[in-house]
Amino acid sequence: MPSIRVTLASNAKQSQKAPLIIPSSTSYDPASPVSSRSLVIKAAQSKLRLKKPSRVFIAGGKELISEEDWKAALKDDVVLLISAAEDYVGSRNDESTNTAYGKESSAETNGDCPIEILAEKAFIDDLSIKQLETTACTLPGIIHAVAQPDLHPGTKFPIGAIFVSKGWIHPPLIGGDIGCGMAWYKTALTRSNVEGDKGRKVAEKLRGLEGAWRTQKDREVWLRDDVGSRSYSAGEEWDASLGTIGAGNHFAEIQIVEESSQQDETVDSQYQLHEDEVVILVHSGSRGYGGDILKRYTANSTTSMKEDEPIATKYLEEHDRACNWASRNRDLIALRFLACLEPSDETWELGASTASSSNHTPEELLLQTQLHIQSRKVVDIWHNNVSTTPWPPSAPPAEQYQAYIHRKGAAPTHNPHTSLPLTILPLPGSRATPTLILHPTFSASNAHGLTNALSLAHGAGRAMSRAKAASYIEGKYKGRSEDLLRGDFVRGSKNRGGEKGGGEDVNGGTWVVCEDKQLVWEEAGEAYKDVWAVGEDLVRRGVAERWGWCRGRVSYKVRRE
Repeated sequence: MPSIRVTLASNAKQSQKAPLIIPSSTSYDPASPVSSRSLVIKAAQSKLRLKKPSRVFIAGGKELISEEDWKAALKDDVVLLISAAEDYVGSRNDESTNTAYGKESSAETNGDCPIEILAEKAFIDDLSIKQLETTACTLPGIIHAVAQPDLHPGTKFPIGAIFVSKGWIHPPLIGGDIGCGMAWYKTALTRSNVEGDKGRKVAEKLRGLEGAWRTQKDREVWLRDDVGSRSYSAGEEWDASLGTIGAGNHFAEIQIVEESSQQDETVDSQYQLHEDEVVILVHSGSRGYGGDILKRYTANSTTSMKEDEPIATKYLEEHDRACNWASRNRDLIALRFLACLEPSDETWELGASTASSSNHTPEELLLQTQLHIQSRKVVDIWHNNVSTTPWPPSAPPAEQYQAYIHRKGAAPTHNPHTSLPLTILPLPGSRATPTLILHPTFSASNAHGLTNALSLAHGAGRAMSRAKAASYIEGKYKGRSEDLLRGDFVRGSKNRGGEKGGGEDVNGGTWVVCEDKQLVWEEAGEAYKDVWAVGEDLVRRGVAERWGWCRGRVSYKVRRE
């Protein structure tokens, strides 16, 4: 056989690759002492650092076992996936439907899929609508699609959208930041602690929030479920990011509750917001772990999986792990903030430690701290995930079936753990605008949640792409970019409006901690839609009520330490 140029990749971590030339002197026969297989296994040990490689696959899941398998597979530029005994990771050609966006050939596509667009006042561009319609009508099993008022374009699939499917799961509709979401936590601070120039002083206290938190053993304990029967650990590589916010539009913001006009007397006070309270809103996800999951399960451009396929079961298991990892991540971010904000309270002492030593924290202390964090938590939701629900919501139980709700930038109206309706949800604008307090509603007018697919907007939504925002904002504030970080800087309002009354001020007032200038420009308030318009659209469609709003005082993005 002639020399063949191949690429070796780890089956478990397919981004880990190495080239290999298989010389003409090797044999296709795996039993031969000079076989191609033995060369590949040895190369995997040295180049990929695999300890005990034992199986070889090609894309699609075919395992190379016989001489005929190797002869058929070995061609220039083929990728050989090397396994340390684990099964093939990815979508098998015989187990899933490979789809190219817009080219789905399955008979289960729905060209007449119902589509709801909830926006009227909030602007939505044509590309977003095109992405929504194409996705709804070309992917198999889609039975309902919704555009929230914060809809904006994604790379292929829109953000701020919900797709309900029957019998099919579509990982790309969720994206790579699986489990990304938001959580509110209460603090012991008062309004006077963060108003005016004191906000700047608070911002200066926010240090020690980057980098790995404590030891891997401590992180594994933190990642246990509530009863301690299992861990959501993703392994040391990904767990090292636990307790960190991440880039992009992720943030942690210290806010004052300016208005909280309604309360639910049937709900504990802990799970509601009250005027003048100081809270932390944390927006973060599964960091790199979710992206790794998406990459592995869509390695062959696979978009869709039938629910009864083994590959779908495996994906959902990892998806759920990433969601729970992300929730624990938000808890740990809040702990690290509380350690800075309430340093005299020993309850939060573990948050102040970024110990990289080998000294492990007693499990009891870690678990007690976790319970204390739960006592400060108001609400925690995932807005990038897939969940199952009886569908349609308004139908009698005997007529309902299990459906999958895919959310990419859309907040659920129900608690994922109890399936009960949530009392309040955050609707953040940008770092220069308020966060609205929304209360989801269910009635005959919205088909008890069918109209909005049991979801609400998760934010204001981008009005400019990152590239456009960076260019526009850099030019607008040329030579004075630092003004964008100041809580006492008032800039011209781009989109003042919305309901009358307090809170429609979009002129800044937030001290920003962000030592990445590019990110300062990309995330400027002008890059986002008017959050009041988004909220008004939801109220107008009868899917939510506005119960109040919070004003940001300190917004944390990233600090180089």
